Amino acid sequence: MSRISWILFLFALLLLNECGVVKKTYKQTEIEFIGMEGLEQRCETCDSINTILIKKAEAILLYDDERYEVNLTLYSKRDSIIYLSAVNSGYEILRASVKHDSIKLIDRINKIVYKAPLERKFGYQYPVNFSDLQNLIANCYLCDDLQFGSDDMQKNIAFDFDENYIKKRIILNRLDLEMTIFEFYHQKTDLYLMGERVDNSFKIYSNFMITDIEIIATGGERSFNKDVKVKMNVNPRKYSSTELR
Repeated sequence: MSRISWILFLFALLLLNECGVVKKTYKQTEIEFIGMEGLEQRCETCDSINTILIKKAEAILLYDDERYEVNLTLYSKRDSIIYLSAVNSGYEILRASVKHDSIKLIDRINKIVYKAPLERKFGYQYPVNFSDLQNLIANCYLCDDLQFGSDDMQKNIAFDFDENYIKKRIILNRLDLEMTIFEFYHQKTDLYLMGERVDNSFKIYSNFMITDIEIIATGGERSFNKDVKVKMNVNPRKYSSTELR
């Protein structure tokens, strides 16, 4: 993979929680209602969740006619950090963290540390920010933004987070509350990140991160409110550093 591909790989894997892992491991109080009422009921449980940890998830990444099989650990702390580790054949190939303003990625294979801004100081912003990525990890995080959601009383709950020149939408199935579609599109730059559920996987489209990518995720052990010490330091004598803009 190229250096940019590693960054794209990270963002794509952030969607694991909605790409099949949650379907097999997500256990909460049984929901009595559907639609927005059901989501509000789930949010009563989510209020006490500050961190989400998924371990031993398996994923197949199909990109540029290449196939990558990895085992994943995904950790998120509400409004603070998103962390990911990818292991192939028992060897960690990738470790990455996302904060409000930046991404840091450690490429273990090529011994390179990449750093990139998630917020731009000048010009148009990217079509997604930290809050958008956090919302894609678990619908628990949407509980802080229920005022942006609307229930069509038929099939969907739609969340609209539109900003200046950026269309942002996340759609949940109102019956099982699983994410079915997300769309982030910048009207001025034509950059976009979009995805739709296809069976137990997501098809992701983007010219912001990647041209065409598909992920299939299964299994995984999920736990809540566990503290994980995120270590992103490396030996500067063994790793080079690159700033991406």
